[in-house]
Amino acid sequence: MKIGLRSHNGAEERLRYAQQIGADGASIWGEALPGYREKGYATADTLREMRERFARYDLELTGVGLGGQVVKNQLLGRPGRERDAENVCRTIQAIGEAYRDTDASPVLIIDQRVTYWVREGVTGGARVPNGPGGAYLYTFDIARFGGQMDAPAGEVSQAEVWERMAYLYERIIPVAEEARVRLATHPDDPPLAYYRGVHQVLNSFAGFKEFIARFPSPYNGLLLCLGCMQEAGEDVPEVIRYFGERDKIFYVHFRNVRGKVPQYAEVFPHQGDMDAVAALRALRDVGYDRYIVADHHVGLLGDTEWSHMSQAWHVGYFIGLMQGLGIR
Repeated sequence: MKIGLRSHNGAEERLRYAQQIGADGASIWGEALPGYREKGYATADTLREMRERFARYDLELTGVGLGGQVVKNQLLGRPGRERDAENVCRTIQAIGEAYRDTDASPVLIIDQRVTYWVREGVTGGARVPNGPGGAYLYTFDIARFGGQMDAPAGEVSQAEVWERMAYLYERIIPVAEEARVRLATHPDDPPLAYYRGVHQVLNSFAGFKEFIARFPSPYNGLLLCLGCMQEAGEDVPEVIRYFGERDKIFYVHFRNVRGKVPQYAEVFPHQGDMDAVAALRALRDVGYDRYIVADHHVGLLGDTEWSHMSQAWHVGYFIGLMQGLGIR
């Protein structure tokens, strides 16, 4: 099992730092690649350059995040979604070309939250200094704004969400199979049944089962966010065992929370309602040998915009847990 960071931009100083604190790899947003923002897709040449940059620090490029803007029209069911799907296919092909000589290519990180692309508006979440010593922690409470949330996509039924998802996955899965690139899909966050006008479908253990059943492929799987599953009230080790035994966990976001929807607070991973040791043990027992990544970061006094201190804290915590469980 390996430890990853979210570098966001793949900057060399961040990669050097990742190497210093003991990480094995890091992910990027697609827009970290030259030309991606303008074209909406990656090229093999820019991915090769990024791969070489990571290798200089003995790191793997673990994942490439699409970002909500790249699939905005697909998520909203609007004209332009054909171009969205074509651009995702181009990125998949580029990853496959840049990693043709190895099976260890980065996963393509996909968010299928209909509301994901809109960053503005009332969301019900806030960072507040309610952690130890006033550390800032992300909290969510659907009642914080009296239910007066915006619905950027309007009213979207479950059937419509699945239809929009099918439009994308039926086009990209054959391309992923040919390129041998794994697709790692993130759950709804927050995992409410209904959020900002949308009847969400990837908000539970059952929703992820349905997702895998609807779009079967060895290259289609999960970015399993343990925090989301805990927020949804699921038995996290059971979720891990089910999908791990079927080789459907392609990437793991590791975080902990207190409470569950519609009200919860993210906390340090050793302090929440999820048994972090049991979760890591379950990953070990199903033979998971890919990446675990600290998902969100606590706000520590004097930390940077990229959360250098929190990143180091989490990597040290993961290394200690892994050593204790005989993983590394």
